[in-house]
Formats: sequence, C-alpha cells, structure tokens
Amino acid sequence: MSARIDGLLLDMNGLFRHWKDTGAQKSEHLAHLPEGTITRYAYEHPSYRLARVGVLTDEQWAQDVTNRLAADFGPHVRHALGPWRADRGEADRVMTKLLAEIRQHLPVGVLSNSTDALRADLQHHGITFDHVFPSAELGVDKPSPHAYRDAAERMGIPTHGLAYFDDEPTFVQAAQSTGLQAHLFTTAADLAAYLGELGLPLTSMRSGVPGENSLTG
Repeated sequence: MSARIDGLLLDMNGLFRHWKDTGAQKSEHLAHLPEGTITRYAYEHPSYRLARVGVLTDEQWAQDVTNRLAADFGPHVRHALGPWRADRGEADRVMTKLLAEIRQHLPVGVLSNSTDALRADLQHHGITFDHVFPSAELGVDKPSPHAYRDAAERMGIPTHGLAYFDDEPTFVQAAQSTGLQAHLFTTAADLAAYLGELGLPLTSMRSGVPGENSLTG
C-alpha cells in the first residue's frame, strides 16, 4: 500500500506533451539547413540554460538563436523559422483526461525545466494544473533540490506528503533525495493504478484505450 499523499507533482514533457520536432524539420528544409542544426543552435547552446532559469525570456532566447543562425548561414534563415517557433509539441489526451479527474481529489502541480513560455503552452493545449512551476519562474531547474523544495513550499505541502512522477530517472532520484515520494513515470495506466492504491476513485482508465496508455518520448 502506498503512503498517503496530500498532493501530486508531475513533469510536463514526456507525460503531457510529446515532441516530434516537425516544426524544426520544416524550418530546416525551408532554410536549407543540415538536419539537426536547430537542435544544436537552440537546445545545445548555453543560452537555453539561461532561458530555463529565467535569465532570458523565451523571446530573448529565440532571438539569440535566430541571430546566431543568421550569422552562420545567412539572413534568409530569419524568414524560415516560423514553423519551429509555432511548434508547441503534441498534447497527450489520455494524460490530460486523467489529470482533470485527479484534480477532483488532489491538488496537482507541474514542475518543468522550461522557459517562461510554459503557461502559454498549457493554455494552447488546454491543459490545466492547480499549480504551474516553470523552472524559469523558480530561477532554478531540475535536478537541483531547490526546485522540488520550492514547488512543494508554494503548493503548501510538506515534501514527504507530495508524490512526484517524472520520466527522467535522474530527476526522480533527485526528488527522492529531497524527501518527495518520487516515482519513474511509465504509463498513464500505471499512474492511475498508483493513485487507485491510495483510494482515489478514478474511472477514466478503467475501460482503457488501446494504444494510448503507453506513452513515449
């Protein structure tokens, strides 16, 4: 039997949003860039970390990416990045439905290593949490213990009373060391089963949706 919890804290990407990078691929095609160029310039550059901890806004970071690409590949790149910026990933509707049901019984927060675009992205996808913690607003990102402690404090829940799920093992280990009841996320069905053990009367996963309960990436 799982220990009692007073709230739930969840990761975002890999649970509620999945990235296929179709926007980046389209922009690379339009700009005649080698495959993977946008990933290197956008997410493997130090400026992305600055945006994740709130030193840069999402717009400032995107402008920095644009300027560096234009400097290295030519000014035509500036007019080809629209699809990359417009791509906000794909929402997982099974998890979104489960979230709405969980929130009837427990407060649920999202803790994500993300820029300040997270709130707008949630609204875009129609995903509603009780508490939203982009690392850009916290000023610190996972796996720092401060990220988990700050989220728990803002939720008004002691760390030992907060369950946490993430699909990144390193982040799960960090949350456990901070005192959260942290677990590796596998599927929506497994999350629902865990909460069912706590006595939450969840119904959305009972019938099952073939092919939709197993979440990837």
